[in-house]
Formats: sequence, C-alpha cells, structure tokens
Amino acid sequence: MWLENLVYIIAFIISGGMTALGILTAIQLYQAEKKPVMAMLLYHQIFLFSFLIYSVWGNAALHLLLNDLQLSTELSSKLAFFFPMIGIPFMVVSWFMLLKFSILENGHTIKPLFAFLFFPVLALLVFLIDFLIYTGIIVMPPNATLFVIRILIALNLLIHLLFMLPFFISSKQKHLSTKSGFGKNQALFYLMTVIVYSAAMSFFNLFDYISEGIAIVLLFASGIFIPVTIRLNQKPASSEINMDFEAFCANYEISRREAEIILEICKGHSNKMIADRLFITLQTVKDHNHRIFTKTGVKSRVQLANLVREKTGN
Repeated sequence: MWLENLVYIIAFIISGGMTALGILTAIQLYQAEKKPVMAMLLYHQIFLFSFLIYSVWGNAALHLLLNDLQLSTELSSKLAFFFPMIGIPFMVVSWFMLLKFSILENGHTIKPLFAFLFFPVLALLVFLIDFLIYTGIIVMPPNATLFVIRILIALNLLIHLLFMLPFFISSKQKHLSTKSGFGKNQALFYLMTVIVYSAAMSFFNLFDYISEGIAIVLLFASGIFIPVTIRLNQKPASSEINMDFEAFCANYEISRREAEIILEICKGHSNKMIADRLFITLQTVKDHNHRIFTKTGVKSRVQLANLVREKTGN
C-alpha cells in the first residue's frame, strides 16, 4: 500500500512541475515576442493543463470518494463517466487553440468559418456519444474510466492529425516554424509522443498503479513538448537585428496591407494621407494600425518606426 501511495505522490509532483513548466515557458515565449501564434500556444497550455489536472487528479479523488461511499456498481459507473465529461469544454478549447497555433505557425490565414464549424461539430459529437450511452445503444462497460479515456484518446488523435496538416501544406507567406524552432520534424516527433501516451493511457490499468503512474507522467510530458522545444531552439535576440523588411513582416505576422501601412508610417505620413495614398477609408487605416500595434507590441507610431529601424537597420 505504501508503495502505491508513493507512486501516486511522485506522479502528482512530477505532473504539477510539468504543468508549471509548460505554462511559465509559454508565458515567457509570448512576453518575448508578443505574437498571436505564441498567444495561441499560451492559451492552449492553460486550458490543456486545466483539463488534465481536473480529469486526472479530480477523477482519482472521485474514485476514492466512491469507494468510501460504497455506492452501487451502476451508479458508480455513471458517475465515473459523466464526471470527466464536465471538463470536456477545457479540452475542446485547448484543441481549438492548438489548431490555431498550427495554422499561424505555418503562415496560413485562419478563416472565420473555422471557429463556427469547430465547436458545433465537436459539441454535436460529444452529445451524440452521451445520447447513445443514455439510451443504451452503447452499453457502459464495467470499467467506465477506461471507456471514457479511450473515447477522449480517439478524439485527441483525430485533432492531432488535423494539427499536422498545416505543416505539410505550403503557404504563400514565409514559413514561420523554422524561426520559432518548431517545424515539420518537431511536429512529427510531437505526434509520436502523442501516440505513445495514447497507448499508455489506453492500457493504464495493465500493471495497476505502476502503469497508471507511467501513463500520467507521459501524458503531462507530452503536454509541455511544444513550448519547451520552441524555447530550446529559440534564436538569440541579436540574430533578429538587421533583417530585411520582408523578414520583419514574417516575424511579426504582418499582412501585405499592414506592411504597406507600416512603410507609410515610417515615412511620417498621417492616417489621412495613408488613406488617400492607398485608396482606403480612414477607419480602415486606424483598424490596421491597431492590429499592427498589437502584433508588434508597440503603443505608438514613433515606437513602431523605431522598432522597424532597430530590426532592419533602415
């Protein structure tokens, strides 16, 4: 008994440390670059580990409580199934942010239709599974926890296959993954870690608490793979100095129209002059300015011009 408790304590400490490492590393990456792609990674880490802490250790606490209450097998099975499902929204949002990270990382544009389709389709799929179980079409097995885990693993593998697609689809914009240190090779290795922990979680009860502890550690370790890899491969800040203007735009994910406006700002032109020269409305110029300031992390036109001069040498 003492060995079992020791295994769970060690797994809890390691998973807690990995949670802190993943989120703090993502925060540092975002603070260093202030880029939307890093914001997506940060949100992914927060929602992912919120779900993992809730589903893994919350479910463990639930099992201890159910054992003490000595409820019927049928009621315990239903509680063991529906309790983790409450945390599904956290996982769904983390999946959404992961896909957005993949899309932005590879220089693609996120279409509004993506968000409108992603959440309803997943919600419908989860509702369908719940309905089939409730109506008895899908019979709940004795080990409800393992059943839930395998459902989530199947959905998770599907999401990660979608995550891989942008790495193999060429983009008109300059490829950004080589800059952040997370490219196609890293994505393939990450997919391998997902497959490994998926196999471990699918048979977490094979060797009782030993296999459970290993599966939990592998699960949390895979969760920190992306931010830690980017952090380790991150280039020194000095390497970004004296880049050309095209590289500057790729670095801060600046669109073609935003690049035109930046050049006009650097020439000292007012918003009204920019609107007249580019044949767009004044409000459109202001909207572009806001997005440019957000992407580059500056607060004024002067700071923007200084940033361009600092990075490009012009």
